[in-house]
Amino acid sequence: MSFSYEIQIQSSICILSFSGTILSQDEYGDAMDIIDEKLAEGQRKFIIDLKELKQVNSSGLNFILRIFTHIRNKGGELILVHANKTISELFKISKLNTVFNISADKQTAINQLNAPEA
Repeated sequence: MSFSYEIQIQSSICILSFSGTILSQDEYGDAMDIIDEKLAEGQRKFIIDLKELKQVNSSGLNFILRIFTHIRNKGGELILVHANKTISELFKISKLNTVFNISADKQTAINQLNAPEA
C-alpha cells in the first residue's frame, strides 16, 4: 500500500490525513508542495492525522520532521493526531515524541490550535 493524503480546512485549520505507508522518499509525492501552497496562502495551523498511516520507517519519520520544521520556520504550528501503537513507539524510540506536539484526537488538537494565547 503506497502513501496518499487528503487535505481539508476545518475551523481555520489545515488538516492533512495520511494513509498507507511511507517507506521511501519517492512516496511523498507533492505533499510538501501542497503545504508550501497553504503556507503561502497564510495558513499557519496544521494537523496531520495519522489514523490511516499503517507503517513508516526512517524515511517516513524524516518526512514528518521536515514538514514540522518547515511549518515552524514559517511561524506555524503543527499537531500530530491518531498515531497508532507502532508509530507511537517509533516516536518514543527516536525521541521525536519530545519534539512533536502529539494529541490523542483531532478535536483536542483543534481546541489546542484555536485556544487564545495567554
